[in-house]
Amino acid sequence: MRALVPLLLPLTLLLPSAASADTDPVDAALEHLELLADQGAIAFPEAVEFGPRLVLDWRGGTHVRLEQRLLGIPVHAGEVVVSLDTAGQTIRVRGEPVQGVLLDVQPSLDRSVAEARSQAFVAWRYGGQGTIFAPRSERAVFVDSKGEPHLVWRVDVSTARPPGNYQLLLDAHDGHIYDAQSTLVHAQGNVYPTNPVMSDVTEVELPRLDDSAEGMQGDYAYVSSCTDFETGWSSMCHAKERFALADGDGNFLFDPDPPAIEDPFAEVQMYYHLDLISEWFDTRYGFAHPQPIEGLVNFEYNNAFFGNADEDPAAEVAFGQSSTMDFAYDADVIYHEFGHSVFGTVAGQTGFIGADEYGLEWATGGINEGTADLFALVLTGDPRMGDYAGSGFGSDAIRDLEEDRHCPTDLYGEVHVDGEVFGSFAWNVLDDPLFDADLTGDYFWGVVSGLPVDSNWMDLSDQLAATADDLLAAGEIDDEQHARLLELMAAQGLDACGRVIRLDEEQEPTQMMLGVSFAEQTPIPLGQQYSLDAPEGAYRLRFRVTDWYSQDPNLGWILYVRRGEHVFHEVIPVDTPIGTIDMPFPRDYDFSVDGEGDDYELELTLDSDPPLEPGATYYFSMASREIDTLGGFYVFGEITVDGDAWIEEVEADDDDAADDDDDGGSGCQDCSSSMAGGAPAGLLLVLLGLLGLRRR
Repeated sequence: MRALVPLLLPLTLLLPSAASADTDPVDAALEHLELLADQGAIAFPEAVEFGPRLVLDWRGGTHVRLEQRLLGIPVHAGEVVVSLDTAGQTIRVRGEPVQGVLLDVQPSLDRSVAEARSQAFVAWRYGGQGTIFAPRSERAVFVDSKGEPHLVWRVDVSTARPPGNYQLLLDAHDGHIYDAQSTLVHAQGNVYPTNPVMSDVTEVELPRLDDSAEGMQGDYAYVSSCTDFETGWSSMCHAKERFALADGDGNFLFDPDPPAIEDPFAEVQMYYHLDLISEWFDTRYGFAHPQPIEGLVNFEYNNAFFGNADEDPAAEVAFGQSSTMDFAYDADVIYHEFGHSVFGTVAGQTGFIGADEYGLEWATGGINEGTADLFALVLTGDPRMGDYAGSGFGSDAIRDLEEDRHCPTDLYGEVHVDGEVFGSFAWNVLDDPLFDADLTGDYFWGVVSGLPVDSNWMDLSDQLAATADDLLAAGEIDDEQHARLLELMAAQGLDACGRVIRLDEEQEPTQMMLGVSFAEQTPIPLGQQYSLDAPEGAYRLRFRVTDWYSQDPNLGWILYVRRGEHVFHEVIPVDTPIGTIDMPFPRDYDFSVDGEGDDYELELTLDSDPPLEPGATYYFSMASREIDTLGGFYVFGEITVDGDAWIEEVEADDDDAADDDDDGGSGCQDCSSSMAGGAPAGLLLVLLGLLGLRRR
């Protein structure tokens, strides 16, 4: 092994450094750490050492995993990972470095006492008798959740009946047990650690399998293949079977076969990742489902979801497949769907869509989708969701959360798109040097577990701020971290995300418009309203539809306008073929305009009817309109708008006047250019939210 390099790394640094493509990855990683040391971005460099443990190549580059020692003592689970791109450049550094110097390195607790206590503990805790091997131990450093190091004995013990291997961490001074884990390898299986795009098939341990059961069944999860799957208004699995059966050595080493219906690899892949995320939630947050959650795989359906898709009362994480790909092969999609089960249980989520005085309310579904993404982010550290599964929709990934989204401007009116606002905020927290994965996960666990039932965006805004305050008060974050959370919230509008998009802030939002045929001539409003200020001295105000897309030529739109207050909608229950749905109907507004297509412009002037009132704020609500009979049960459109106001007259010749109409002219305040729209991805799933299935 290469010599350990004495350095200490700050948390989650994202400082690229150059390296030659033929530079040894370990040398490149250590050189980058030395560069950081020279820049002063370290603490106690004389006390901490780093050295390579694993070098892992992948399609996007190389991860160099460095072990850490404090005063020559190994730090338990204290690796730092330096990531290099394919050219050998350091692109990021992540880890949990020691934040202090361990002063008392001589144990007060004798090694033999620590080993005896550990053996007694597993006999009591796990009911084990006898031993396979004699206890063995070594000194280590354990870093607690506050970043404080402790000298511990890391003890390995065993039991013979039942067979078991365990590792415990005991305080080397007072004997306190910090951790106890089973390390027995029950079975091995082939899986993709991430997905077929980002990783190769790898042989791993399949933990917590029930030896008395056939196939993939364990403490946290069990997996079945659906051999009779029916699709319609609801999805139903009528028969199940297990294809992943152990070989003569008790292992499950299958090769992937994505298009196959009888694919044992999909069962193993689903079990491994369901168990992983279940154990993570249980260990870190104490959350576990009362019964093991079921994973359902190997049925023809080009999607994945969390919902009740069979004839038992429990919901499943269900993953279909197409003729070319299998959703169960994508680990972060599994984590995402499991996240729905957590959110639904913890936050009491009861639906994806609602209605209130502003119109349709997609917030609960959007927050649910964002929550499912953010916990996958914490586990993977990758802002791209579904690199492999995205191929089923003709894209490189299902979502890329590295791009910032703003609330409410980027709220679209479809839960997966709206969820990107919350998910991208989570990535910005995780990607910030002031936060690591554990703290990010803890912060968002506090947010989600404290949300009210059927939360809206303002509920989320309040809870984000309150959770940051709670962490500060508890001493879990400092003033700088607290201020940074509030700053990140404000940058994305999550400090006070309401239901009105201010067009005079040069916004040009695009929203989905939904038309339904089950209730003739029922307008379906957008999720967000718009506003435009007419400042004192204004003489002209303009609201424009700049782009329009529709699945059906009979889908049009209605514009409702109100001065001084938002357009008020009355929520009325409507009976439909899929049940009674609360629908918002516009009640309080000044006037309305029927329209279709784009290139529409509403202009209010001092001489119009009604006339423009300088100093007032104007609100606009838009809803779908059925021009003639729609060609389907529901259809969707996509509409883009902008607005502007003129404050003072400007003398101009005819040419200038023409320009004035096109782009606002010199008297225009906050004019914005039009933005082309297009068919939104994944909208086939919109009404499925009404059916209670949490779709990807």
